[in-house]
This record gives sequence, C-alpha cells and structure tokens, in this order.
Amino acid sequence: MKAACGGTILLQKWRPLSLFLPSHLPNYSSLPSSSLPLTTKQHERVHCFKDMKSPKGSARTVKKIKEWRNVLDEKDTSHILWWKERLEMCRKASTVQLIKKLDYSNLLGLDVNLRNGSVKEGNLNWEMLQFKSRFPREVLLCRVGEFYEAIGIDACVLVEYAGLNPFGGLRTDSIPRAGCPVVNLQQTLDDLTRNGYSVCIVEEVQGPSQARSRKGRFISGHAHPGNPYVFGHVGVDRDLDFPEPMPVVGVSRSAKGYSLISILETLKTFSAEDGLTEEALVTKLRTCRCHHMFLHSSLKHNSSGYSRPGTCRWGEFGEGGLLWAECSSRHIEWFEGDPVKELLLKVKELYGLDDEVAFRNIAIPSEGRPRPLHLGTATQIGAIPTEGIPCLLRVLLPSSCTGLPQLYIRDLLLNPPAYNTAAKIQGEFELCIHVG
Repeated sequence: MKAACGGTILLQKWRPLSLFLPSHLPNYSSLPSSSLPLTTKQHERVHCFKDMKSPKGSARTVKKIKEWRNVLDEKDTSHILWWKERLEMCRKASTVQLIKKLDYSNLLGLDVNLRNGSVKEGNLNWEMLQFKSRFPREVLLCRVGEFYEAIGIDACVLVEYAGLNPFGGLRTDSIPRAGCPVVNLQQTLDDLTRNGYSVCIVEEVQGPSQARSRKGRFISGHAHPGNPYVFGHVGVDRDLDFPEPMPVVGVSRSAKGYSLISILETLKTFSAEDGLTEEALVTKLRTCRCHHMFLHSSLKHNSSGYSRPGTCRWGEFGEGGLLWAECSSRHIEWFEGDPVKELLLKVKELYGLDDEVAFRNIAIPSEGRPRPLHLGTATQIGAIPTEGIPCLLRVLLPSSCTGLPQLYIRDLLLNPPAYNTAAKIQGEFELCIHVG
C-alpha cells in the first residue's frame, strides 16, 4: 500500500515534465537496450524539447517585431516622410537602384528580408537603429574598423551626394550599404553638409584583444550645414574654411505683416523680424540659405481670412502668391502655436538638445532704420544672384575687392543698419581711404 501511494505521489510529482515532451515520442522500451545507449536517449529528448520550444519562441519574436514596428510607424511617420521627399530628389542611376531596395517600415529603411537586413536585438543594425531614433533627421556614419559605414537610407544619401560607391555594387539581394575610409571622413562631412544634411558620427570602443565581448559604441559628435567640423576629427595640417552658418527659419503672419524667425543652433541665438511686407520677406529668403524651413499655419489664411480646406496653397487666393512661389521650390514643414516658442522646440528636437538649453534673443528693433532694397531693385543690380544679370558691385568695387568685402557691402544694402551705425561705418571707410 505504501509502495502504491509512493508511486502515485511520484507520478504526480513528475507529471508536469511530461507536458514538455511531444506526444509522438517513440516507445524506446520496445527496442533492444543494446541498440540505443542511454546517452542517445538523453540527446533525443533534449533535441525534441528544443524543437518544441523553438516555434513558441519564434511566434513570440514575430509578435514582438510586429508590435515594435507598429509603435515605430506611429511615432516616426513624419521623419520617414521627410526622408522619402529628400530621396525623391536623387538623380544618380546607382542611387535610384538602391532606393528601390528600401523598406520604410523603420527609420533606417532596412528591408529585413534582404541579406544583412536583420535588426535582431544586439547586432550592429539594431545598434544603429537606436542611434538613428535619437537623431532621426541626421545621416548616421558608424565606425566599423577602418571605415565609417552607412546603411539603408543613409547609404543612398552618401552615394548621391558624397560620390561614394555602394558596398558590394548593386546586388539585388543585399541592403544598401556605403561608407568612406577613416582618412576621408572630413571630405564626406563637407559634401553632406554642403548639400544641407546633418551628420551623426558614431565611434566604436575596442575592448581587450583576448576578450570576446561586443564592442561598445557612442556618439562622438555632429556636423551641420555651416558647421561641418567635429572636435577630434580635424587634422592639424588642414586649412579650415568656415562657411556661413545656416539657420532654421520660420515664417508666420500677424496683424503687423509677415514675420521671419531665424534660429542658429551653433550660436544658440534667435531673432524675429516682424512687420515685413511680402516682397521684403522674399528678398530675405533669397539671400540666405537655411537648414530647415517651417511655415506657420497663419499663412494658410489670406487677407480676407479665408482658408481653403485640405490645402496649404495660400497663394491661390490673391495675396501670398510671391511667397508661395518662393517656398514651393523648397522643402517646407508646417507648425502651429506660438511661432517663436514652437520653433525653438522644433530646433531642440532636430538637434537633440535638452529642454533646458537656452537661446539668446539677438533681434534688432526695426525703428529708426532705413528700408532695405525692394526685390526688383535688388534683382536688377545683381545684389540677389540672378541668371543673366551681372552684379553691379563687381563693377563699382576695385577688381581686387572680392570675397568678404563684396558680401559685406551686399549685406549693408539688403539689411541696412540704423542711421547712427551707418554714419559710423561711413566714417571708418573714409579713414581707410586716407590711410590707403
């Protein structure tokens, strides 16, 4: 009786283990004991256990990927659309072929069904996707050995604007990949920033040679249009040519007229000019290159307050046609709310800045200042570069006066200073003439 009870208790105790074993497990008791060693039985049971566990894990993984992709689509749709619009401007045949292999289900544009397209947690693609999510509108260059590599969307940008060839040619079974040697990094940064792109640089940390641990990676810096140099990546023997900073620009409208907001991330400054006419605003837009342009929702209403539903072409209703013609050739985005506050938030989001970062207001009051040249006048004298019209400044100034002096005089004409400041500048010029 005790033996029977003990057998029943033992059977109930080990019964849960039977759930892990498949029902079709062969009955080894009918086979001769000499033909199937014990180790083989143990191996078969472990093998069957793994086979049974694998589909369950795969289903969980597929479900996790689906959930991740849904969240990503909802959160980063605007960034993906921004990249799609940029890629539509690519013209190189090799770039067009690479774009066909993109899948816009993630910020890198990777097709997980292609070779090297896996985003499994822990691999290099997964790490790069984490960095990309922090700076979704920057080209990501990741250090891999003696190269800086880019994948997916970023690889297409490198091929189009940096003159690089895709890794592995134009293979149809592999994701887009491109890169540059470490020694050519600055040249690549110059090419990308010159074409209006920001770049995020990721470095790798090499552990001990005997260790088999995964390499660590970190963001070492950013290069932006107007500021292409990154600390620690510029050679000591290189002559630096600092370009004009490129601001983020916002345009809005109020009862006083049009407003132009300009924000420089490199200097942490902003300015807002209000009361501009449409012609003055277009003149200012034509004389400056901007990194990003945002248009406020107030522009969708014309002077009569009418706004056509489902469209942002405010130029269709009279006033605003000149401004629309200027903006239609650029990449623009819309925003709402307080123009200055909301645009500062946009800049912090674009450049990955903390909310606590402060920007200084350097706006100069327009009272007591002469009006700038009209758009037609500035165009006809060549102050605004126009095809077929020579620049009058080149005729008035000595032939040796090029570069910065010409730009300075042009800036005085397009953005005249206050009368007192102008008088002092004129006095300085007269002193320079007597000294010469």
